[in-house]
Amino acid sequence: MSRNLITYSLTSIMTIITALSCTDDSEFTSDNGNGLFSLASDKGIFTRAASEQKFAEGTAYQLYAIQGSSFEQNYLTAPASNQPVTGYESADHNSIKGITANSFNGKTLNFYAVTNSTSQPITIIPGTNEAPTCLIEYPKDAPLTDVMWAKKENQTYLNSGTIKLLFGHTLAKLNMYVMKHSEYGNIQVDLKSIALTDYPSGSLNMGNGKFNLNDKDSRSMSCTVYNGTQTVNNIASAVTTNNKAVTPMVFPTRKSNLVSSDRANHSMKIKVNIQIAGETTTQETEIVSTMAEGVNTPVEVPFKFESNREYDMVITITKSSLIVTIVPRAYDWIPSEEIKTDEQMGSSMTIGGITWMDRNLGATSGDPLANDQEWEYSRGYYYQFGRNIPYFVKMVKDSKGIVSAPSNGNWHEKESQPYPFIVDKENESPIAIEWLQNQTYFSQIAQNPTDAKDLMFNYYYTNGPYEDWDIRHQTSGSNWKSAQKQPCPKGWRLPTVDEFKLVIPSTESAGDITFSLGQHPHSNMYTQEEINDPEPGSSSIYVGVRKDVGILTVGRGNSIYALKRKGTNNAYFLRWHIEKAGILPMDNKHTDASQAGDKYRNVLVISRYPATNSSSLSTDNVAKAANWDKPVEQIKLPISGYIHVGNDSKNIDRPALIYSGTEAVYWTSSTAGDNSCTVRMKFAGDSNSSQIMIYNSEIRSNGCLIRCVRDTKTN
Repeated sequence: MSRNLITYSLTSIMTIITALSCTDDSEFTSDNGNGLFSLASDKGIFTRAASEQKFAEGTAYQLYAIQGSSFEQNYLTAPASNQPVTGYESADHNSIKGITANSFNGKTLNFYAVTNSTSQPITIIPGTNEAPTCLIEYPKDAPLTDVMWAKKENQTYLNSGTIKLLFGHTLAKLNMYVMKHSEYGNIQVDLKSIALTDYPSGSLNMGNGKFNLNDKDSRSMSCTVYNGTQTVNNIASAVTTNNKAVTPMVFPTRKSNLVSSDRANHSMKIKVNIQIAGETTTQETEIVSTMAEGVNTPVEVPFKFESNREYDMVITITKSSLIVTIVPRAYDWIPSEEIKTDEQMGSSMTIGGITWMDRNLGATSGDPLANDQEWEYSRGYYYQFGRNIPYFVKMVKDSKGIVSAPSNGNWHEKESQPYPFIVDKENESPIAIEWLQNQTYFSQIAQNPTDAKDLMFNYYYTNGPYEDWDIRHQTSGSNWKSAQKQPCPKGWRLPTVDEFKLVIPSTESAGDITFSLGQHPHSNMYTQEEINDPEPGSSSIYVGVRKDVGILTVGRGNSIYALKRKGTNNAYFLRWHIEKAGILPMDNKHTDASQAGDKYRNVLVISRYPATNSSSLSTDNVAKAANWDKPVEQIKLPISGYIHVGNDSKNIDRPALIYSGTEAVYWTSSTAGDNSCTVRMKFAGDSNSSQIMIYNSEIRSNGCLIRCVRDTKTN
């Protein structure tokens, strides 16, 4: 027996972060291009939770550095050959050691690497006219080892220094849960073992990080992933061994267009041994999905597992059969084998016990300042308040060759309108509803990515009095009060207004980074003290410095400095400034630092510094109050616009992405009556709203960004 399976897939674009640390200028110049480099590793996990950021010391990597697409000459070998170089994770995790050839010598190099996260190198089979492949196979009746792959392309002497290879998973991961059907009542049911059938081996392509397709391959390898005794209850419980979750990895499906005849070769099978009232029995089934084949003819096909995806597998034991339900997670996996405490967690920034994710929800890059393309990949998805459907603007290639989301200032152009990032729903245009008073419309609106596909996933909006996708705010205001109902992945949730106040100015006047009209238009510096900031009973001092002063400002404009929790033992300094993304433009092999970056791709950089209960901050001592050149931690928030309803250049009303690059809006989980609370940042224009500020009047039909915070209690 099988159930219909809900599938929800996100496009996974693995990104690479490059940390530039130049050597002496004599070692490489724009004339000879002989820059030196070293390689380092990082785990490519969506949230990049701390304990998973680094590989263990001695982890083996197989590495290539090639020109173009030919693997015949690996420039990490001396002389260059078609063989890989084996490197090992250093003790300080700052480099991959064992690499001797590390100069560009005027070449443009593409780097590729693979590891199984152990000290044993993976077997590489050199190619002839094709990329080398890695033989990945099951040990005898033992689970697969995690296999990770990375690439970093188009590197030149300008990238000299440490080049970080961000590794992504090539396999799929299963989170296993088990429950018994209510028909068992109080009868004792114990789980004894679980076995899966999978492909016995796979050929991983070093050039693209994917397993070579072979329709004739068959999932014929039986692997026991659990042995023990676990009581099965009426609610789904994680399958555990020694208090650790059982999370086996499996090969991704080897065929793209699945049909019913593929079940014999490509469907995974599961066999469960159970003990019912003391008697042992076996149940087994295939893991399948239903789809339409031909004209409205539903058939069962193998469930399609994809690489770098995490799946919840719920095994339900009934008296007549075994039911397996697969619910794909919406995001790349997060470590869940052991519950982590806040002290064990690390991230972009941890303040007041609040750990912030290093990227926006749905973003495939955590480094928006790396280059123009990474800035585009760092924006993430846009959400309507209380609704968990991710929305995106269809990307186009701009004049620089960058794949980007189009936005035209405040004009609400058609090419900038939002679409749901849901499989088979990506082309559904926004829908306007008259005042959202029609119950029929509301009953058809999907609220979660995994809702039934016959519902409407479109972006809903109105210019009526409610300005919500909801009817009189009855649902939108309550959905996100529970962290479990929010769009953040497991272990994370939306921040509250009070939590954002830990890293954001609490008022418009304190956050006046533009020195705008009505705030500090004629000042070179300003001082602002805020009471009950960031929480009741404490206070903070803010000092704004205009760029024209010529000191203390970084990036493209003015800067703000703050001493939060003044006079307390948990005081800390913050700085806010704007930086432009992108690389230095070249002119006759020289660079002009004043022209660095793209003025339409900007990032708010929040930096934290240590302070004591005796620390002070004023316009007189701001230069020496902290070591501003050495922040302890940073958060980088891309200023990548928001979805708003208004008129286009032809006076047509529609929702669209506006102000991308100069304004951004981030949701909190807090509400203010029928409105919701956001963080708004704007640094262009001459209006009074050009500040970094907490905003308590956000309309819920707007599409805003999300930056999640860590919460180990959120499942």
